[in-house]
Amino acid sequence: MIKKYFNLVLHSHLPYVKKAGRWPFGEEWFFEAMLETYIPLSMAFYRLIDKGIDFRLTLGVTPVLMEQMLDSYMIYETEKYIETKIESAQKELEIYSKENKKEVEVVKFYINYFSEILDFFKHKISMDVLGFWRKLQDEGYLDIITSSATHAYLPLLKKSSSIYAQLYVGKETYVRNMGRSPRGIWLPECAYKPGIENFLEDLGIHYFFVDTHTILGGEALNYPDLNSKREKIDKNIYRPYWVSNSNVAVFGRDSRTGMQVWSAEWGYPGDGVYREFHKKSERSGLQYWRITDKRKDLGEKDVYDPKVARGRVYEHAEHFVSILEEEINTDGIITAMYDTELFGHWWFEGVWFLERVFELLHESKKVKSINSSLALEKYPPLERIELPESSWGRGGKHEVWLNDETVGLWKKIYEIEEENENFIDKVKNAQLNLWKEKVVKQICREKLLLESSDWPFLITTGQAKEYGYQRFEEHYLNYKTLLTYFELFEVSVKEFEFLKKLEDKDSLFNFIDYKIFERR
Repeated sequence: MIKKYFNLVLHSHLPYVKKAGRWPFGEEWFFEAMLETYIPLSMAFYRLIDKGIDFRLTLGVTPVLMEQMLDSYMIYETEKYIETKIESAQKELEIYSKENKKEVEVVKFYINYFSEILDFFKHKISMDVLGFWRKLQDEGYLDIITSSATHAYLPLLKKSSSIYAQLYVGKETYVRNMGRSPRGIWLPECAYKPGIENFLEDLGIHYFFVDTHTILGGEALNYPDLNSKREKIDKNIYRPYWVSNSNVAVFGRDSRTGMQVWSAEWGYPGDGVYREFHKKSERSGLQYWRITDKRKDLGEKDVYDPKVARGRVYEHAEHFVSILEEEINTDGIITAMYDTELFGHWWFEGVWFLERVFELLHESKKVKSINSSLALEKYPPLERIELPESSWGRGGKHEVWLNDETVGLWKKIYEIEEENENFIDKVKNAQLNLWKEKVVKQICREKLLLESSDWPFLITTGQAKEYGYQRFEEHYLNYKTLLTYFELFEVSVKEFEFLKKLEDKDSLFNFIDYKIFERR
């Protein structure tokens, strides 16, 4: 009898990039994720169902990503982006064919691959990825979970009103788009501080996730060179726990399955036959080369062969499932947690890998796939646990988001938190005309966007440092400007146009109500 279960948890998130730059930073992040991850993953789900494969997984979709997936402008531009990619590949095929280049077969592969993606997107799911995922949840395949509104790093927010508003908007976005309340939540960056479970319980959320070290002690999984001095404790990572005195459960991340995929040194994505992410064609941006050897410079990379790569995927999927079958000797849940964008975008073959893993799990006599809600029913917590303040980031705490480079951001966030509570105190006793109502609603949006964890992350990692600073300052100044607009007795064309521009650009969470930002 099956007593071991694999709970795959995929966390899907992108910052809000609508009309906030295109290349190299901005909207292109969304278009790339749609082309390389979200649509291909949907195609894999479709194929699994078509083959009669019974699969289960937990799929996190942040509210800010949901809003972009449903935005008509973003979807229209996604379609154009994919069409442009196909055209670029076709032009490059003409050039490479004349030059008799080895890359010809890879270009042909891309043309076919992108065309299949576009066809599926337009004709199988009507350009509605989120709607397709909702259907799969209704049919029992997916357990879709929510997150904080703009992926705010909750432990570093000072005001309860800020934490509550982020979580409330996260839940409400989910309810409006999924037609039900979320059972689970992804706390951004798995970042926890004692007391967050009380907010979750108040909102009717049943479970969340933390990294391995938060439950077992020791070092953070993603960064094993660590600062964490916490001693290892006698806990079981394969069962959920009740958190403190609440009725909210926590799942811990399994370390072996995590390292098998995440590790840059010996994880699967670093295999030499897989596609090289960092080397791209100067003309088209397409990637025609394989990793070859991680010690080689980009100029020394060999041409990529998709057929060979797919064969290696089958080997790695079999190895991964063998790990799952041998991982624990007793019954329990193996919870593996990854960013969704790892599969397809960063690790091109990753979606093929997941599809094959689910096929093998369907055949396995020792382990089956499960999602978090079903796991909680099958293995309700038997113990309570007190969790330390933690995250899955470097150092296991907050240093990726709060450091010398980002401390100025947090000073401004704390300034806005205080200012906003005072502002809402004033607003709730005021008579609001249409102009003031619109200003207040936009003020609330700008505050949520200001609190996004993406801005300090981009700054600290250096992925897009100036863009991170720019976006943060933009939302900070928008907030400040709108506060002055609230006091106006007469509105000029300039002020009207500024607000209208913001409403068109930062247009998320149309249902937002200032009352959820009240002092708590």
